[in-house]
Amino acid sequence: MKHRIGIIGSTGYTGVVLIRLLLNHPEVEITYLSSGKYSDKYYFEAYPMFYDQLKIKCKPLEHKIIAKECDLIFLATPNDFAKEFVPKLLKENAKLKIIDLSADFRLESTLSLNKKKEPIKITYGLPEIYRNEIKYSNLIANPGCYPTSIILGLAPLLKNKIINPDSIIIDSKSGTSGAGKQPKQELQFCEVNESFSAYKLGGKHRHIPEIENEISKLSSGKKINVLFSPHLLPVNRGILSTIYADLYNPKISEKEIKNIFGNFYKNEFFVKILPEDIYANIKNIRYTNFCHLTPLKDERTNKVIIVSTIDNMVKGASGQAIQNMNIMLSIKETTGLENLGHLP
Repeated sequence: MKHRIGIIGSTGYTGVVLIRLLLNHPEVEITYLSSGKYSDKYYFEAYPMFYDQLKIKCKPLEHKIIAKECDLIFLATPNDFAKEFVPKLLKENAKLKIIDLSADFRLESTLSLNKKKEPIKITYGLPEIYRNEIKYSNLIANPGCYPTSIILGLAPLLKNKIINPDSIIIDSKSGTSGAGKQPKQELQFCEVNESFSAYKLGGKHRHIPEIENEISKLSSGKKINVLFSPHLLPVNRGILSTIYADLYNPKISEKEIKNIFGNFYKNEFFVKILPEDIYANIKNIRYTNFCHLTPLKDERTNKVIIVSTIDNMVKGASGQAIQNMNIMLSIKETTGLENLGHLP
C-alpha cells in the first residue's frame, strides 16, 4: 500500500514542484490538495500541464479531513501559517508526519500542544547533517534555500575546525522564483531582465538567523555572526553562493581541503565535490536535488573559497522536503529524486 500524501498550499511554486516530483515517486500517492483560490476545482485548472496526470480536486482547508486522509503532509504555505495550523493537525492525529517548508519552525526545537503532554520535537530537515534525527521525527522544519547552499558549503570546515568562524563572508545569488509566486513590481520582467541587483544588505535578510543558528551548532555551539549579501539574478531558478573564510593553518593545501570535503560527504549521494578547475554552476543543477561544491584556497590571502550551487526550488525547497519524506517513511532516500539537470 502506498503512503498517502497531502499538500497544503499546493498552487504556489513549491507546491507545483512537490506535485511534479511526487507523481514520479513509486511509493506514494497524493490524496489531498488544498488551495484557497482553486478550492473545489481540479488541479489542472490551475496548471494545465497536469491534465490527465492528476485527477483530484483541491479541497477546503479542514484539519479533520487532512488528519484522516493523509499519512504525511507538506505545508507549502506563507510564513506564520504553519505555527497556527500544525497544532490543530497534531491534536487531531498525533501520528501524522509533517514537513513544513516555511520558516515557522526553523529556529525552534519543540512544539507544545498542551501542558499535560510532552512537547513535540522539531527537527531541522537537512539530511546530510541530521539524518538520524529526521528518521525518528514527526515534525520537520525544511531548511531555506540560501541556508541549504551555505550550510552544506561550510559544514566540513566548521566540523573539522579548519576556519575561523568569525571571518565568514557569504555572497549569494538567487533566481527570481525564490521570491514566490505573488506578483511584485521588482520581479516583473522589465525590472529583472538584463539586470543584476543586491537586496536586503546590512544584516536585514530573513535567512540570517537561520544561517547563524545552524553554523553555530556546527561550531561547537559558539555564537557566530556572518556577513551575508544576497543578490537577484535574472534567471528563473538556481542559487550560487560564494563563501569566504580565514584558514587557521596557513600551511594547509588546497588538496587537503578538498580531501576534507570528500571525506565528509563520501556517502552523500546528493552532494558532489567537483574536480579541480570545474566551478559549481547553476546550469548543471537546475531541476535536480544535487548540491555542487567547489572548495578552493587563495594562497595570497590565506582564505578558503567555497562555491556552492543548488536549485532553489528542488534541493532548496521541494526536493529536500521529499528527501526528508523518504527518510521519515523508511523509503530509499534517493527515490524520486535521481534525475540529472536539463540542458539546453
